[in-house]
Amino acid sequence: MELFFSLMVFILGLIVGSFLNCVIYRLENNRSFLAGRSFCPKCQHVLAWYDLIPVFSFLALKGKCRYCRKKISIQYPLVELATGILFVLVYDVLMSDIPQMSDILTFVVIPFLVVIFVYDLKHYLIPDKIIYPAIGVTLIYDLCLGFTKSTLILG
Repeated sequence: MELFFSLMVFILGLIVGSFLNCVIYRLENNRSFLAGRSFCPKCQHVLAWYDLIPVFSFLALKGKCRYCRKKISIQYPLVELATGILFVLVYDVLMSDIPQMSDILTFVVIPFLVVIFVYDLKHYLIPDKIIYPAIGVTLIYDLCLGFTKSTLILG
């Protein structure tokens, strides 16, 4: 049963990683990541749902766009895999007991850190559009963690 939950968390991480790739690409090009469908960065063709299956679509298409046959950056499957692995590691470490709010917020912090890492790696820059929300989420995380620690000490 534990393996099943770890697999589900890994798949969730792959899906989140796929979304993070979209966020990273659209940040680079000053586009909203909330509007519009995913498309090939080279030919601008809107991608079908089966082209968006994390890692598997990349492998099935041999790292090339289905429509223009140009190479897809290795960043896409690497970010998806890294996010999936991070989710599983956090799940295995933090969720062994009854999950606390701070444990759950860790799954919100991870995507921010992945976007910051990849964007900074590519551009040597961390955009304010990511930093300010990340600071807000981290503040909430710290408040929950502080509340959890004080509850453990007092209770």
